[in-house]
Amino acid sequence: MPYSEIYLYSPLSPKTVCEGQNRALLLQFILSEIFHAKDAHQKDDPLEFVFTSPACFFPYDWSCEVGCLNKIQEHAGLLEYAFPNLQEATEQFHNHLDQILATVIAHGRAGEEISTGALRAALSQIYRYLQPFLIAEKESENLVLFLLKNADEINELDDFQSLLKRMFPEGLESITHLMRQHYQSRGYDNLLPEIDRLMMNYARTTH
Repeated sequence: MPYSEIYLYSPLSPKTVCEGQNRALLLQFILSEIFHAKDAHQKDDPLEFVFTSPACFFPYDWSCEVGCLNKIQEHAGLLEYAFPNLQEATEQFHNHLDQILATVIAHGRAGEEISTGALRAALSQIYRYLQPFLIAEKESENLVLFLLKNADEINELDDFQSLLKRMFPEGLESITHLMRQHYQSRGYDNLLPEIDRLMMNYARTTH
């Protein structure tokens, strides 16, 4: 079996990634690893936290420490299955990620650390190339809630408000309506106060 078909870190697969809310979950996995890598400069060995040697002893690699970019690369391998109508965006995402990986590997071989600024810039670019997928999945209340909860993390990468405007050009009321309607239909009325709180906080920060 080709290595590209082995998923060590992702609970999803080409067969399951389109089921239910799994597309939104895939995007949350990628964003979470971007956030973790962004804070890598706080670690003792940030380069190894960001990227580790590729797995080559399957099935034993699952127990090894794994870098954030390694996980992003694996999750990104599912984008073509999750979003078959965004092949150009998928190719652009992979090309940019490959460039970053090549840079990180070169620094590692030279025994050099990547500066916090350079790492932050690279991660910001990964986030921007992920935006077409976030916009395509804007009907997922789980994804929108995740984005709102992590607004501060996103703002460290790029302007969060600009993303929401692209996702919901109709304005904040459409975001609130989508989440309240979808969660109520699923019986999650207990989340409504949290949604209202997040939307009020976001509205205050944008005025």
